[in-house]
Amino acid sequence: MEKSLTNLKNRVNKIHLPKTKPLLPLFEVISNAIHAIEERLDKVNDQFEGTINITVLRNGDNSTLASLDNINNYPIHSFRVRDNGIGLNRENFSSFKEVDSEYKARIGGKGVGRLVCLKAFNKLLVESAYRENGELKYRSFEYKKTKEGFENHKEEVETSFDTSGTIITLFRYEDDFQKHVPLSLDEIAREIVAHFQLYFIQQKQPRIVIRNQNSQRIDLATLFNDEFSNEIMSQAFYVQETPFDIFISKSRKAKSHKIHYCGNERSVRDEGLSRIIVDLRTPVVDANVRESYYFQAFVVSDFLSNSVNEERTGFNFILEDNEDGIDIGEISLAKIRTKAVETIEELLKEFLTKVRKEKMEGYLPIIRKELPNYTTVINYNREAVEKLPAGLNTQELDIALYEIESDWKAKVKRSGLEIISKKKDITSLEQYKKLYEKFVAEFNEIGQSELARYIVHRRSVIDLLEDLIQWNEKNKFTDEDIIHSLFFPIRETGRTVTADKQNLWLLDERLTFNSLLASDKLFKQIDDLQSNSADRMDLIIRKDEVYHNAALYAENKTPFESFTIVEFKKPGRNDYVYGDPQKDPVFQVRRYIREIIDGKIKRNGRTIEVRQHTPFYCYIVADITNTLQHILKEEIFKPTPDGMGSFRFYDTDDYRAYVEVLPFEKVIKDAKQRNKVLFDKLNLVL
Repeated sequence: MEKSLTNLKNRVNKIHLPKTKPLLPLFEVISNAIHAIEERLDKVNDQFEGTINITVLRNGDNSTLASLDNINNYPIHSFRVRDNGIGLNRENFSSFKEVDSEYKARIGGKGVGRLVCLKAFNKLLVESAYRENGELKYRSFEYKKTKEGFENHKEEVETSFDTSGTIITLFRYEDDFQKHVPLSLDEIAREIVAHFQLYFIQQKQPRIVIRNQNSQRIDLATLFNDEFSNEIMSQAFYVQETPFDIFISKSRKAKSHKIHYCGNERSVRDEGLSRIIVDLRTPVVDANVRESYYFQAFVVSDFLSNSVNEERTGFNFILEDNEDGIDIGEISLAKIRTKAVETIEELLKEFLTKVRKEKMEGYLPIIRKELPNYTTVINYNREAVEKLPAGLNTQELDIALYEIESDWKAKVKRSGLEIISKKKDITSLEQYKKLYEKFVAEFNEIGQSELARYIVHRRSVIDLLEDLIQWNEKNKFTDEDIIHSLFFPIRETGRTVTADKQNLWLLDERLTFNSLLASDKLFKQIDDLQSNSADRMDLIIRKDEVYHNAALYAENKTPFESFTIVEFKKPGRNDYVYGDPQKDPVFQVRRYIREIIDGKIKRNGRTIEVRQHTPFYCYIVADITNTLQHILKEEIFKPTPDGMGSFRFYDTDDYRAYVEVLPFEKVIKDAKQRNKVLFDKLNLVL
């Protein structure tokens, strides 16, 4: 008696087979039968039609079952599978005895299929005929879940076989598996076709017939042609003149959309399609049958079959291209993937167009209302926008559109540089004009997009300021440093802060551009304004020209013709004290003016020259509470025309200053009014 080369019982116990997948052992036996037929065709080279006959064995008396018209309600206990392959010759039988055999690995198997069979069934009954030295020989045995595995082995006796082949009976389901076995012959047939669909798709399968004990039969090729083939999509593509084919089927058993790279009719490597085509994240619902399915794309080629490694786990060629972006000229998985995905996009165009249209119908209202600065981006990059994932919230959509916009800007600028470089040797003026017109049109649209972004930014800043001046969750007002940073980055100077990174336009549009900004620094810490004073201002701005003059822009004019000082106070503050250097904001800004006048502040080591009537513009941003109102009355401030703020002109022998106290509500109101026409253009409702 032959012995297994391992402790078979222990190995079977370690095998994991979900009880909800009771047909997997049958698939393993059919797979072995296909291999046997392929081996006979390859080695013996005789002319024959490969056939696999599967008989379903149900509970009950054979003669009784044979006489019934419908036996699909009877439970199934066994399967008998007969093929006309090469048979269990000496080499194949040796491989059968050896678990994890290298021979099975070479032909695409894992060498553990028989263990999977024993996991679900009581035993395997094996009969096989094979040719040896031109003579037909026969062997039979039982394969059980014992330590040795083999029982009742018989060899080289007379046989009723008229050709080589094997009969394997999967005998008696274990109870836990049997209750999950489908009863209908049609359902079992469909499961077999779905499992081996790559063979059927390429018409490389042997003839496979499944039958009941009452002779009801189904030819699986006919079943595939009737129910499966009309849903199969296929197309060829090339990578460096090497041909590939791609087939797409619908699977109701798969758990995700996948692309399979196949060798020798088997999936060797698979990848989730949703990572590449984001609109394939969820199952597709078939409204006709109220079931969902997933697309399965199979990439096949002689190149792939010839490149499979010995373990059948991967391919012996480059997976990804050179990290430096240098194309070394060889076919890689990355190149195959790129072409395959392009082909999948073409094959699924109708489906993807419908999905993307529905997705855009959901996104466009959000963009129009909350992200209008991306309108131009969509017009010029609609395909990229349509390929965004579904279900993004406003913040996620903003980030995704920003990435598309950035890529678009870089692309347009590169095209501009290319057009300029072509100008010297342009051969067709008309061609050049078309390229130039296209570039200018997109370049102008980018400008409009950036303007729209700036307008949206202003609206967001106003909204944020409105939130900051309200009580927080602790019923306290926001710290003045936080509010200060919204207007201008705290502890920064104009040398490190560009105009687009500060929001002084909230106070006055003229403050956006200036020669010097010093924020929340001691006088002696400011590079351009050197002083020994330890007093601190919130913000000091020097302009090169008084803005009510006709010439608004002048460079490096001395002496300085105006200064602006801004002081921020905490919202709701109500502890001001008239005349107190620490608690009187009017006193503070006037002291800042005096320090400049007295020459205590220097620029680059030299005293700043201030003319007798150099104007100072001073803004105190603070809520006018009772204690501040008292100071304003003592200083004889007048209400602004809208009654919300207060102002006063100081015209002394030493200086002229305009001081305005702006409550936060007035800052917000005025900013909204100044920007209303811009917000209206983008439908940003105030």
